[in-house]
Amino acid sequence: MKIGVYFRPSSELAAEIASRVIDEGVKNGAEMYIEESLLKEPRAATIISSKRVRAFSFEKPEVDVIAVVGGDGTLLRALHMLGDHRIPVMTIRMGRRGFLLDVTPLEIPERISDLLRGKYNVVSYTRLSARIGNEKMPPALNEVSVVASTRSKVIRLKVYRDDKFVYYMEGDGVIVATPLGSTAYSMSAGGPILDHNLRGFVVTPLAPVQAWLRPVVFDLNTKIRVVLAENSIEGYVIVDGQASMEIPPGGAVLIEVHHEPARIIRFHDIDTLYERIFPRVI
Repeated sequence: MKIGVYFRPSSELAAEIASRVIDEGVKNGAEMYIEESLLKEPRAATIISSKRVRAFSFEKPEVDVIAVVGGDGTLLRALHMLGDHRIPVMTIRMGRRGFLLDVTPLEIPERISDLLRGKYNVVSYTRLSARIGNEKMPPALNEVSVVASTRSKVIRLKVYRDDKFVYYMEGDGVIVATPLGSTAYSMSAGGPILDHNLRGFVVTPLAPVQAWLRPVVFDLNTKIRVVLAENSIEGYVIVDGQASMEIPPGGAVLIEVHHEPARIIRFHDIDTLYERIFPRVI
């Protein structure tokens, strides 16, 4: 098996854990690779020089599995760079609150062994596509947010479901979240927790002036269009808190289910959604 490794380059701890992943992989007969952009980092250079490891790229990832070491942000960046490649991702978290990441550093030997013996499941998670005109953004695992470009100023927008008007709002913006992302930014804004098996997503208003506005859950096949009013300030469309794009007054963003889900490796005895929500998130 060919295993690629990606970690947060600014973290000494992440580099140390990544080194342990590589050691275990080599010990168990796997071919180990490190993501090529990390080669410029001194910590990664040390790993390369002292171990039997080669480089891979997210653009053409000729590996069977990618092991991501870090926090939720590191995983989200990795999935954005991976794009539509159907390569499953093994997740290794550094801290207690990595909601999306399962494996702890102490479990690395056991989980690498499980991986190589096929003792795991690949779980597919819904992602969202966001497009402004012809400009596509990376697929969103958690959410697509449309927010004001200037803090403390109100953005004015209209929400449409399949080209049918839903509501007009003034406020900080709106969040369109997947079931997985319903426990992230959307939940902090008062949105509901969606079961991960639910075929849908939630649209959550951010601090609306219209106090009666509430989150709405839509069917997965729905297309959501968010249009900035002509008299609104400029906004930003933000994917997973990572990638962003400006949207002018009168501009629109189309949000719909992405054709390729994210594929994340889950091991058989990992806790369920509800067992992890309270200790890690709430």
